[in-house]
Amino acid sequence: MNHKKSMRIFWLSLCLLAVSGTIIIAAVQYRSQKNKIQNSYREQENGVQANRLTQPQATQDTDEDAQASAVLKPQAAKEETAADPHTQVQPASGRTAEYRFELKVQDGYLDVYHYHTDNLFFHTGIPYSAMTAKQREELEQGIYFVNEQEMYGYLESCTS
Repeated sequence: MNHKKSMRIFWLSLCLLAVSGTIIIAAVQYRSQKNKIQNSYREQENGVQANRLTQPQATQDTDEDAQASAVLKPQAAKEETAADPHTQVQPASGRTAEYRFELKVQDGYLDVYHYHTDNLFFHTGIPYSAMTAKQREELEQGIYFVNEQEMYGYLESCTS
């Protein structure tokens, strides 16, 4: 009787040891994966900050008229292929605007690029199919932004 009891205790201890080892391994793998994800986010943030540091800051107009014309579509600027990504363009309001970003469709999603370059600023994750017909038409004509605030405001309107 004593032999059977000690064998049960042995097997129970062995099972508990195996389960606890499995839990420890799973926890270590989870933390490792979590750290990888956090590091990739930090690298993306650092890349965005580096882009911000290398890009000159556009002057922000506080005028309500400039706020209303958040999305500017220069027809003449689209026809030109300027070497400088910060080309000065004359919008309809008569003020000179310096575009920094433009929207493009890549692989069925909206992406933000630096103005007139193939340098990706960031992937929005907004599917092109989710856009309205009017938004698609605007996108075909070209959607350009002077600063990040205008760009994020427009992207927020696309997702609502």
